[in-house]
Amino acid sequence: MTPFPTYIRLGGHVIAVSRVDDLIKTESAFATFDDEALSIEIDSSLSPSLALESLVHECVEACNTCAELGLDDHSKIQTLGLLMHQVFASMLEQGAGE
Repeated sequence: MTPFPTYIRLGGHVIAVSRVDDLIKTESAFATFDDEALSIEIDSSLSPSLALESLVHECVEACNTCAELGLDDHSKIQTLGLLMHQVFASMLEQGAGE
């Protein structure tokens, strides 16, 4: 698996990405997006695949906020995040580029 990113670019913004301890305990979430600080935090205890899925979910959250997409129903964000995670994960599979 590729190294976990320390930032992503979205529009004209750089959003910091970090793995943090005990996020599940303190925030009751695998990951969070802070639209004021432009940061995403992912719980450090998550497996690589769940961490990537959580990152993609938070990227959808960031897109929703930055582009004012109006995805108010969180289930739509969840579904889109899951589908996009599958797309990105499949692109990283061995042999996918052949």
